[in-house]
Amino acid sequence: MKSKLIRKSNKGFTLIEMIGVLAIIGILASVVAPKVIEAIRDAKVTSTLANLSTIKSAALNYYARYSSFVPDGTKKAVNAGTSDGWTRTYGEAIQCTDANTTFGDILMSEGLLERVSSSLGNSGTTQGSPIPSTAAKVNVGTSGANYPEVLCKRITSADQFSAAQNATYIIFFRIPSVSLLEAAAIKTKVDGPFTAAQVSGYVDLVTQACNNTGNVSGIKIGNCRLEVDSGSVGQAGSTYNVYLYAAHQ
Repeated sequence: MKSKLIRKSNKGFTLIEMIGVLAIIGILASVVAPKVIEAIRDAKVTSTLANLSTIKSAALNYYARYSSFVPDGTKKAVNAGTSDGWTRTYGEAIQCTDANTTFGDILMSEGLLERVSSSLGNSGTTQGSPIPSTAAKVNVGTSGANYPEVLCKRITSADQFSAAQNATYIIFFRIPSVSLLEAAAIKTKVDGPFTAAQVSGYVDLVTQACNNTGNVSGIKIGNCRLEVDSGSVGQAGSTYNVYLYAAHQ
């Protein structure tokens, strides 16, 4: 008796079937990807605002302890129990002197703040312009460092925040080199929401905020100030510096 050979079919996908599957994957990706990117951006904004809340608490605890704030460039941050300058653990990691100490350095050196960081923007190592004398009022964008900072400055009235009109000194969280969409997201989260009649989109929102145009005080001033990052001008995809109000005296 002859045995019968049973052959299994090894038929694979046809070209049309593969194109159909790839088309479905492409459609799903086009729908899901923007949502995932938006969720990641929202998570970064939420994390940054949580850091801001910690900075506010640290600043208020400092004020409760000493009854005043320390303007940048006036008092050296020191290691506890010594007169040695505290070494900055972020940015360019320099040893603090009277001239280069920021309020964030003081908060960290005294154990009131664990870290100065942001999920948004850069975390570079380049120091900005020298900290100016506190005798003169300065613009919020005076620093120019390429890493996040907690600053205490005497601000001109035009550069104050909505929550700190006519303040002597203002504590704020400076975040450099934030993308356009992230700048719009954090501005909306802090000072918004804004209606379609007030802004026509995220580009218009950031443009109005940077140029102080329009009639909406939350966009022109608010507690989140925006400016074009001068280092990105002329490049494809400009970035923005963000200033978040924390406290004032």
